[in-house]
Amino acid sequence: MRKIIMALVAAGALAGCVSKKRYDDLVLEQQRVSEQKDSLVNDVLATTQMMADINSDLAAVKGLGVSPVSSSDRPLTGKAEDRAVMLGKVREVIARLNAAEEQITAGKKRISAMSASYGAEKKKMNEQLDAFQKTINDLKASAEQQEALITQQKQQITTLAGRVDTLTQESAVLSTEKAAVRDTLTHVVDVDNTVYYAVGTKDELVKRGILVPEGSKFLVFGSRTLEPARDLKPELFQRLDRRRDTVLTVPEPNKEYKIITRQSPTYLGASLLQDGKVKGDLHVASPAFWDAGKYLILVRD
Repeated sequence: MRKIIMALVAAGALAGCVSKKRYDDLVLEQQRVSEQKDSLVNDVLATTQMMADINSDLAAVKGLGVSPVSSSDRPLTGKAEDRAVMLGKVREVIARLNAAEEQITAGKKRISAMSASYGAEKKKMNEQLDAFQKTINDLKASAEQQEALITQQKQQITTLAGRVDTLTQESAVLSTEKAAVRDTLTHVVDVDNTVYYAVGTKDELVKRGILVPEGSKFLVFGSRTLEPARDLKPELFQRLDRRRDTVLTVPEPNKEYKIITRQSPTYLGASLLQDGKVKGDLHVASPAFWDAGKYLILVRD
């Protein structure tokens, strides 16, 4: 009988030990779950603050906003350094959004590992994280669109800069070609308006090779005349510009001179005599005087 009583006492004591161990385990589990829940709540609060900071940073980026902005709504303005800073800030925001997205994914895994007895709390926190995920998706879409816009603007500006360089080079070439054409045209016009004249006695002009005797004479038959040389050399003459030089000086103004070449004396001023000769300096009344020839030869009597 005593043995039976001792056995019952031992069984009761063993049952008491098992119940206490189970109780301690439940308390520890409760503490662990409670700590996990508190940690998740803190994460949710931290994520909320992070969303607010990111939204503020994205809105603070110069020329950018949370709402998408099309390229047609914003002119291409600002310096290259400003666009680089803006692009760096947008990419930094995108990196922070990616990090927040990873935290939300990790939080959902931790919530799913919580005890089923916290079903209401798990559902509420999952809904919060889902809302955060949607906000992150919207912010990322906006930031990525802004990144694409700035990148597009940079490409457009680079393209335009290249076109400007090309146009500048083409303009320089055209300017050079235009200057060359202008110089050539000026030279042609100058050459076209260059005229020559020589003055002297018959002997002087023959000796200089400007006049040559032509024809033949035998006794009283035939005759010889003085004509301009067939190959007149410009260096033997005085050079003039028919547009500006209207007074042709002669060495002896009191002498009479005969025009051997084909210029018409009717285009001369008062120096014209009745016999077709001229006396004194020649005053050219019109450039048409030179239309008959570029070379003028005056022979002094």
